[in-house]
Amino acid sequence: GGASGIGLGLAKALLARGGQVVLADINIARAEAVAEELGPKAHAAALDVRSTESFEALAAQVFSSFGRVDVMVNNAGVSGGRGLLDTPEDEIDWVIDVNLKGVWRGTSVFGKRMREQTTPSVICNIGSENSLGYISRGLGIYTASKHGVVGMCDVLRHELPAHMKVCVACPGLVASDLTRSSTQTAPRPRLNEAQLDMSDRVMAMGMPPEEAGEMIAKGIEREDFIIPLHAHVVKIAETRWQEIADSFAAHAPYTPDAEKYNVQAIIRQLMSEKD
Repeated sequence: GGASGIGLGLAKALLARGGQVVLADINIARAEAVAEELGPKAHAAALDVRSTESFEALAAQVFSSFGRVDVMVNNAGVSGGRGLLDTPEDEIDWVIDVNLKGVWRGTSVFGKRMREQTTPSVICNIGSENSLGYISRGLGIYTASKHGVVGMCDVLRHELPAHMKVCVACPGLVASDLTRSSTQTAPRPRLNEAQLDMSDRVMAMGMPPEEAGEMIAKGIEREDFIIPLHAHVVKIAETRWQEIADSFAAHAPYTPDAEKYNVQAIIRQLMSEKD
């Protein structure tokens, strides 16, 4: 998803920092046009995030050309857009295949190579404000996929070697063609032209992609795990955190004795007994 929206905004931020950037996108014509506009340090490549083979081909091309990858970004996404009870299964499969499995494919294919290169590197996956508790009616499966990205990366950061970091950028509204492009690749029509026009008007009022890209680039430099972009989401996240804290207080208040069910503590105990 490097040829438009957040992906392009981040590419510009990385170019400004002196990097070589590969814009991988399913729309290779658009990627090539954008790369030419950005200059000699920008390169275009074809990629279908629904295909592991496509990622393998891209990785082979990138590592052959540049020798290493410092920052790998999984940005491509689709939005879905029906109430949960009315979402057909093929649309669920489509959203999960792009938003969650696509992120896993890129992370796995590139991550294994980045693990071997031993130089400092970062995998930056794009979540959403919906990953942090923001509720969007009609985007239940999209929200599930973006929660999945955070959960997957939370585990990943504890599995990676010390020279690798992982971060999850969690943007809200960013000016892009996400809804319209999602409609073009969806397994069945979701929105009529009037609805698409309204969506275009809403999306146009979002954060400029260049601003989003710069914020994410700064988060990558700081090695932050979560990179939020839209300040209003903190109030929503705080409400969710308080709801969780209240539930623990009511149902499972912490006492030192609670550690007896901590799986990691149990494993450590068993391993020490084995030694």
